[in-house]
Order: sequence, then C-alpha cells, then structure tokens
Amino acid sequence: MSSGGSLSRCGDVLRSQMSQKWVRVGALQIDSRLLESRPVARCVVEDCRSACCGHGVHVDLEHASRIVAEAQLIKPHLPADRHDVDNWFDGDVDADRDFPSGHRVGTQVMVDPEHPAGSRCIFLRSDNRCALQAASIAQKRHPWDLKPFYCALFPLILEEDKVYLDDENAIYALGGTCQRAAAVLTPLYRVFEDELVLALGQEGYQHLCSIAQSRREGEQ
Repeated sequence: MSSGGSLSRCGDVLRSQMSQKWVRVGALQIDSRLLESRPVARCVVEDCRSACCGHGVHVDLEHASRIVAEAQLIKPHLPADRHDVDNWFDGDVDADRDFPSGHRVGTQVMVDPEHPAGSRCIFLRSDNRCALQAASIAQKRHPWDLKPFYCALFPLILEEDKVYLDDENAIYALGGTCQRAAAVLTPLYRVFEDELVLALGQEGYQHLCSIAQSRREGEQ
C-alpha cells in the first residue's frame, strides 16, 4: 500500500512538497508545474501495460458499495473467476478525510507475474483494460462513472487541499509513464485536462486555463 490515504496504491511518492509552488483555484491549490509545457503526451495502455494498476487503489467506501450494487453490469467484463463480489475489496476500512464518506477501502490485488508490478488490481483484465471503465462505456455512461476517483485522477494526486503531479514514483522504474515522449511541447494542464476537470469541475478548469493564459501574456 502506498503512503498517504488519498494516493492510488501505485508506489511511494518520492518527491517532497516542501518547496512546491501552487496556484489557487477555488478551494484547491494546484501544482504550478501543471502550467509548464513539456514534450509529452498521454500514456498508451499498450505501451505502459497499465503499470499504475498493479497495486490496486483506495476507494471511497460509499463508491465501493455502489460498485457492488452494479455487480451484474460489471461481471460480464471480468473473467468468471473474478465474479465473487466478496473478493473485490480487501475489507480494510480506514478513516480518511480525503474521501467524501470519510472512509476508504482498497481494491483486492491479485498476484500476476506477467504484470510489470508482479500483481494487478482485481478489476484490471488480462488485456490491461479496467473492467469498471469497460462496464461504464457499455452502459453509455461517462467512462469514469464506475472508476474509483483516485484511479481516474492519476497521475494527479488530491491530498487535503492540494492537487499535484506525481511524476517521481516506482511506476517509472517499471517502464510505465503517464508522460509519453512526444515531439511537440504541450502544456501539462492540456495533457491532463480530463483529470483536472474531474478534480476542479469544468468551471474550475477554465479558471486554471485563464491563469495559464495570463502568465503567458505576462511573459511576453
């Protein structure tokens, strides 16, 4: 399990926030590095093999209950040996104020020597696609409708009132990267637009875009 209650269980965060700069968007402070431009693009599952899903994720307890309630929609997207809902979560319920219900539980993790991490989340299929996301798409919902919040948010982390980029973790040593090399410089807030909208809402994201625009104009 990774350090920090609000972190996806993908490895320890190795960076310090002590010297990090932030920009305020509503009630949240946003990692100023997300305003930088880098020669990167989003990950490609075929390349990274869903390295971030090797150790499962912490889920809000109420969201876990919703996943169980939707089991009949999810099971067709899992192999038969993973249909027992009693095996979907690890049962370790902890108090955590970073989760809406105030409590979290972890998804179950399976040993898998074929995965870069040597294990995989119970919902990660052999094709390295998420069964929860597949079920959401099949129901014509938002692809992240059933996906745990911190799983969908990664590589961004929401901890207390801070949203920051986790780009120094064990995943990179395993060959996975959420910042795939690209020929063109792109602002990180554009690369991770979907994740930022998830964290900030559309209005908050537009506010962040305005901040970025103002900074660019100030540099000219």
